[in-house]
Amino acid sequence: MNKCIYYVEGPCEQQLIAALKETPGKLIPGKVKVFNVVQNLIPKSQMLSIQAGTTVVLVFDTDVSQTSNLKKNLELLSRYCGKLKIVFLPQVLNLEEELVRCTDVKKITELTKSGSVKNFKTDFCKMRTKDCRIMLDRHKLEYARLWMTRCPGVFDFVENNGAQVKTI
Repeated sequence: MNKCIYYVEGPCEQQLIAALKETPGKLIPGKVKVFNVVQNLIPKSQMLSIQAGTTVVLVFDTDVSQTSNLKKNLELLSRYCGKLKIVFLPQVLNLEEELVRCTDVKKITELTKSGSVKNFKTDFCKMRTKDCRIMLDRHKLEYARLWMTRCPGVFDFVENNGAQVKTI
């Protein structure tokens, strides 16, 4: 099995990826790094440590229209890293919208019974990974639908290849 690294936008995405790797796994296993690839450039030192044959998974929101850093990251990854497979898991428009779209809730706060969206993020990130997975299953998370919506136009260079890291 080749190595896999997930670059996720924040701690909530980190929690979601961890929950989806719980048994039975819905995503291929891999290391998770919190790093916003839309806003920041991956340091060269980090890129040089990625081994050839690694699958690099980029998880990011599409609610911003600035894509120059994401494009530059893709260019640098192909320049510095040998034989990479890059998989995109774009969230349309953000994590909360993605989860509402793929579960049985109407508002994101229903998932965690939180008082507000801000509280949702805190509550979601604080959950034990196993409890998060149970909660997602209880709200009928449709794994196959996650990260499968067509991106807004400025992200049209992003390949819709998320199925490559899903185990379903």
